[in-house]
Amino acid sequence: MNNLYLLLVGATLLSLALSQGTQARFFAIGTDATLECSWENLDDPEDIELVKWMFKGKRLREGKRYEYSSEGNTHRLMIKNVQKKDRGTYICSPKMASNSDMVLSDGKFVVTIDKAQLPDAPAARTVMMSEGQTGNLNCNYKQAKDRYGLKLFWSFNGERLEDGQVHRKSSAQYTSYTDDEGRDWLELSDLDLKAAGEYKCNYRYPDKQIFSMTFNVNVQELQGPADVERNVTVNEDRYTKTLSCDLSGLSDAGIESFRWEKDGQVVHNDTDSRITLREEGMSKLLEIDDLNAEEDSGVYRCIAELEYYPVALRFNLHVEPSRKERDFAPWSAWSTCDKNNKRFRFRTCVQDGCADYYGFVYEVDSERCDDDNEDA
Repeated sequence: MNNLYLLLVGATLLSLALSQGTQARFFAIGTDATLECSWENLDDPEDIELVKWMFKGKRLREGKRYEYSSEGNTHRLMIKNVQKKDRGTYICSPKMASNSDMVLSDGKFVVTIDKAQLPDAPAARTVMMSEGQTGNLNCNYKQAKDRYGLKLFWSFNGERLEDGQVHRKSSAQYTSYTDDEGRDWLELSDLDLKAAGEYKCNYRYPDKQIFSMTFNVNVQELQGPADVERNVTVNEDRYTKTLSCDLSGLSDAGIESFRWEKDGQVVHNDTDSRITLREEGMSKLLEIDDLNAEEDSGVYRCIAELEYYPVALRFNLHVEPSRKERDFAPWSAWSTCDKNNKRFRFRTCVQDGCADYYGFVYEVDSERCDDDNEDA
C-alpha cells in the first residue's frame, strides 16, 4: 500500500505527516486553512479519479467556504475564514480510476479552531526626538501579518491616527507606509512638544485580538544659540547712548516677533520717558537720554523670536558716574540777572584732554531769576 502524506498549509504553519494516521491541526479563528493529502509512489496522478473531503461524516462541496485544488499526487481542501464551528474531524478519501488496481489509504485530520496565540509584547521603547525635526518609528511583524492577514493601525495616547495630524493640539504631522522588506513605518514631521506621548503599532487579528508594540516618544525642546554678548561702557557725561541691533542676518529665518528687555523686563516706548525705541530698516534701536549710572546700568537684550527658539543680542551696559566734579573747577558765582530774567555761571575743565573727551572746555549753566535766587 502506498504511503500517505498528510500536509497542512495554514495561516500559522506548514507541516508534513510522514506516516499514516490521524493528524491533529490547529487554526486561528478568521484565517484560511488548507489541508493537504499526498500519496507517494503513485506513478500516474490520473489514477486518482477524485478525492472526497468529508467533515463529520458529510461530504464537503465546493462553494463560498470550501475550495478544492490538486497538483500531481497532492490534493487540497481550503476552508475560508475558519470559525469554531469548523473544528472536528476531516477525512480525504481517494477514489481510484476503474482501470487501476491500486488501493490508497484515507487521510484523517482532527482540527482545532480557537483564538490565535499571540506572542508576548516587547517592552516599550523610549525614543528621543527633537522639536521642529522629523522622527521615525518602525515595527517588524511581517511574518504574522502575512500569515494571518493582519490589519495595521497606529495610535497616539490610545487614539487611532487617521487624518495625517498627530492630534488637534499639535502641529506635528505623520505618514505611515510599509517598506519593501515588510516593515511598517510611522514618519513624524514638524514635531512640537505636544507630539510627545505613547505611540503604538497595532495589529488586529481576524479574531479581533490586537498585538501592539509601544514607543514612548519624548520631544526635546529645540535650544537656540547662546546670546551674542557685547560689553558696553559709557559715562553719564555722554548724555545719550544708543544700542543698535541689526536683524538683517535673520531675514530668511522667519522672525515671528521682536522685543527689547532690560534685566528680564520687557521695554516699551512708555516704560521710561528717557527711552526711545525706533527702527531703521532691519535695525532695532534703543536710545537712552540723560544717562544715569544708577538707573541705566544693566543687561539689555534685543530678542528675535523665530519659529522654535529665540535669538538675542545682549548688551551688558555699564554707565559710569559723571567725571565733571573731578575734571572741572568749581562753578563761578551766579551772574546778575539780565533783562530776560536769567542768570549764568561758568566752570572750566582743568584736566588734560578735556576738549577730546567732552568736546568743550567751558561749561555754562543758567537758570531763571526769582526773588530767592537774587537773595542767594
